[in-house]
Amino acid sequence: MAQIEILLKKQLLTIQNREIISSGDVNYDTCAFTFDEEWNGFTKTAVFYQEKANVQYAVLNTNDICVIPAAAMAKAGKMHIGVFGIKNTAILTSTLETIDIERGAISGDGVSTEPTDDVFLAIIAQYQRILEMMAQYESTASQFNVLMAEQNALLESLNAFEVTELMQKLNLIEDRMINYTNIAKEIMSREIIIRDVPVKFVNKVCRIENDVVTADSLCDVYFDEYSFEIASKALIMPVSYAGYIELTSSIDIMEELTANILVRRN
Repeated sequence: MAQIEILLKKQLLTIQNREIISSGDVNYDTCAFTFDEEWNGFTKTAVFYQEKANVQYAVLNTNDICVIPAAAMAKAGKMHIGVFGIKNTAILTSTLETIDIERGAISGDGVSTEPTDDVFLAIIAQYQRILEMMAQYESTASQFNVLMAEQNALLESLNAFEVTELMQKLNLIEDRMINYTNIAKEIMSREIIIRDVPVKFVNKVCRIENDVVTADSLCDVYFDEYSFEIASKALIMPVSYAGYIELTSSIDIMEELTANILVRRN
């Protein structure tokens, strides 16, 4: 088995060794990538092709290794290697390097040259992370739509590789994401965070007015680091009413605290 060792310093891709690879190999030869800190947090996908009309992709595993797609080395000649990463709405691309593919004992002409689906798995994973962010109350439905639009614009740039049927596959993904958007909107309509709320107790009671609160809402109060040291000495109970929350403390708290309040509406 041949393994190509590749080093990434920022966007500069350098092949560290020149293994002999023969055309016609299938699920055998690999690439191992080493990245500097510039790539931290990115979902990384390797790019391989002999002809730009037939670009092949492989998502790197947790060890930053991938199998070279057979369709990218189906015949003797030069194979181009690159990598790109996706993190939130950012994309990071490397330079390209080439490696020689020697003529093998059997022909690779029968190998399919259709682009692999791994890149689309990376895209879906990216969308899934956005959805998970929303589930953790770190975004809004409108922000989700903006991120999806930016991601689609980013993916359209992949047309530079002239990948066959790319837009058709993106349309299928977009249809799925419309369903995700509807779910996200429902989540955000029911679960809302009121951030950086000043909490001042008078006679052990603090009233916080906000129109998003209903009488049947469930409320959780999360104090910042400074406030938590004080609030942890007391039992603080939130009770929701139409248009406001009433916090009751078991002890007198003289300092003004700061909290984020999660409101879950039925």
